[in-house]
Amino acid sequence: MAENSILVDILSQRSEGVTSLFIKNWKKDIDIGILPHEQGVLQPVSFDIEVHISGSSSPVRDEIDAVVDYDYLRTLVNQIVISRRFNLLESLASEILEGCLHPPEVIGASVSVSKLAVIEGEGEIGCSFSRIK
Repeated sequence: MAENSILVDILSQRSEGVTSLFIKNWKKDIDIGILPHEQGVLQPVSFDIEVHISGSSSPVRDEIDAVVDYDYLRTLVNQIVISRRFNLLESLASEILEGCLHPPEVIGASVSVSKLAVIEGEGEIGCSFSRIK
């Protein structure tokens, strides 16, 4: 995700630095698509999610409750995917981005969602959204 590096560059200009948490290349089979032949059919989709937190210091304690937990990203995606059927990758990615920005510690996030079985061979189609709070 090229826009991620731009977002990280912008956020890194803060004097306190930035910490990034991410899920890369997470594949799930979901029912998504607007075309008739896509409806009711599970398709492989890949998720790349990056959440940025102000500061680049070590956690105050080496405990899960001292940091933003990666598991909230997985839980968020799973809840959104089962909440309703999406026609568009853009709608799905946008809703995931909104959820990623919810924790108060998060100062920015990027979400990329790709369909893996639409183009012959190794290609994929998708979209990315990035935002700074």
